[in-house]
Amino acid sequence: MPGNADIARFLARLNPALAASFSAEQLAAIELHFSMRNRANHGLDWRHRLRLRRRRAYVVVLAGWDSSD
Repeated sequence: MPGNADIARFLARLNPALAASFSAEQLAAIELHFSMRNRANHGLDWRHRLRLRRRRAYVVVLAGWDSSD
């Protein structure tokens, strides 16, 4: 069973044969998904979508206190 608790819970909910069929690369991609869900709280978290001609883009501004002291 993987070391990440989120992945372990995810795999526990699946059919055991299906859970055992994931490759290491697939488990790494799933772990990346779970890690992206947990965003830190920022004092400023502004997100905006832009339409530039036929293309779309986004702008993100994040600000907060640095806790590395």
